[in-house]
Amino acid sequence: MTLPLPRLALALATAFQITAGTMLMVGVWVRWSAVGLIGFTIVASLLMLNFWSMKAPARGGALNKFLTNVAVIGGLLLAATA
Repeated sequence: MTLPLPRLALALATAFQITAGTMLMVGVWVRWSAVGLIGFTIVASLLMLNFWSMKAPARGGALNKFLTNVAVIGGLLLAATA
């Protein structure tokens, strides 16, 4: 899958992650920052880590990264509800 305007997408995604992560860290709009990062992580994982269409050994690495993102989402859910 190719992204249209990949440099723009990279710049926007990076800016969003830095901004939302900083807001989460300093305690500003924690719930909305966490929810935004959860949505971003879900979309990025589904678009970029399509382990279901890979063959070994690449499948194992992509699955591991996907499951790591699931754990990150769990932590963000805790932050969103705290």
